[in-house]
Amino acid sequence: MSNTSNYPHGFKGGVTIRGLPVLNVYGKNVLWVSSTEARTGRGTFTEPFATIDAAINSAVAGDIILVKPGHVETLVAAGAITMDVAGVSIVGLGTGNNRPVLTCTPAAVGTNNITWSAANCSFENIVCVAGLDAITNPFNISGAGAYLDIEWQDGSATIEAETVVLTTAAADKLNVNLKYLGFTAGNACVAPIKLVGCTDGRINVDFYGVASTAVVNFITTLSTNIDVRGYAYNSGTTDGSKLVVDTVGSSLWYAEIDDGAAGTKFSGGSGSALAADDLSAVGTTATAAATGAVTTTDPLMAYTKQLIVQNGIELDTDTLGALLAGTGGIATIPAAAVPANGVNVFELLRQLWANQCGTAANENGITTWPSAAVPANNVSLAEALRYVVEQQLPIRTAFAKADVTAVTAWSTGNSPVTVATVTGVVMCRVFGHVTAAITSTGGTGTLSLGISDNVALWIAATTADATNFATNDVWVGPTTTTKGNLFNNTSGWALVSNDTIKVTIATNSTTAGGMTIYVEWMPVSSGATVA
Repeated sequence: MSNTSNYPHGFKGGVTIRGLPVLNVYGKNVLWVSSTEARTGRGTFTEPFATIDAAINSAVAGDIILVKPGHVETLVAAGAITMDVAGVSIVGLGTGNNRPVLTCTPAAVGTNNITWSAANCSFENIVCVAGLDAITNPFNISGAGAYLDIEWQDGSATIEAETVVLTTAAADKLNVNLKYLGFTAGNACVAPIKLVGCTDGRINVDFYGVASTAVVNFITTLSTNIDVRGYAYNSGTTDGSKLVVDTVGSSLWYAEIDDGAAGTKFSGGSGSALAADDLSAVGTTATAAATGAVTTTDPLMAYTKQLIVQNGIELDTDTLGALLAGTGGIATIPAAAVPANGVNVFELLRQLWANQCGTAANENGITTWPSAAVPANNVSLAEALRYVVEQQLPIRTAFAKADVTAVTAWSTGNSPVTVATVTGVVMCRVFGHVTAAITSTGGTGTLSLGISDNVALWIAATTADATNFATNDVWVGPTTTTKGNLFNNTSGWALVSNDTIKVTIATNSTTAGGMTIYVEWMPVSSGATVA
């Protein structure tokens, strides 16, 4: 029995291909192409067409043509592939060397293997290879709204494309993503992309090789509103002059290209010539000498000088350190002053020190800490800090077990399960919050909470019986759990020394659920921790 199905009229609910959802937004047919498994050539998944052009000839407006991985074609004749059905999308499947491959080997260099006259068509994820040296215009696009996304590969340094894409003035709203893999020893490539009279074009390039004129070239008729982006390594040219060239001279365009040969980015367009994004001029301006009063034409350093020169003291003759401290430091700090207009920074610093320490002295630290005082007006920072230290709140540590059946499951085989490790002597209490309802085998499994020496120090055995341990229950005492419970003597504070806090699983293992166990603790011995 076959495990495949044919869908000649598409997929009503869409289909996912290699993780990519392909939806029937056109409401038309899905046609298949494969040179490796074509049978009767019906265009179905199991009986695909042998060539892309055969699929186009059977398509109607809006159809999707899917070209299977491993598909190969050699294009010889002019119009070997003719894009003459509006709204057809041709999509190659696969990645890397598994993508469909078209080898362009025309009888003459001026032959267009792929002619594109229909509007709103796309051609993507297909590798095209030069099979004849100096081949020109294998893609000749005259249809509006074209979307082309391919990888072009020159066959060798002696088998190259002169031009890959040539448009006519009818190719408005053009979108091209061209990855061009050439050879730095080649000599045939002139311009991978030539635009003739296009309007509203978006070009993205990834070029490697030698283009004698430009990576993108505007020729014959001016083009308007063209945006060029991407990366180019045009070997032998490092000044950006062969990235984008407007031979017409009146096109309207903008480009921003990372130039691998120059090691910098070039940007510009019809309004301002392509130029390197050079920051050296900024550095020159920033480090220029500054003398005298600042003017509107001064460099950055002069304005910076104006900011730090105060009260008539000139930085020309006095360093910033001298202005702030003097050669041997500040001989006498001014008397403390409450913040106000006309108070200098040293008075403010002395006031802050006095407020913190109760004195303007004690430069080497607080000799004697004052007694603790509840935070209030006219209480020094040292008094408040001492109060916080002496009245510190318990530290809280959380142990989250989102899935009690996951790694180190709450099972009788893994019991007891360590929640935290106590080092030294601490005072602590432990309780739980159910994040997902906990059940057990036969509804008879029990959980208790304690330490190695006393497994039920805080909470004795509590049965996970589908009533206890419901979602959002709190676990603070034995027998039952609810969404609210008072702490009691058995779940309150305990003194623990160098032991581990553990959950003990008895009778039967848990089967589902999750819990967060909280440990509130305060150190008793010096350096005590709960981790």
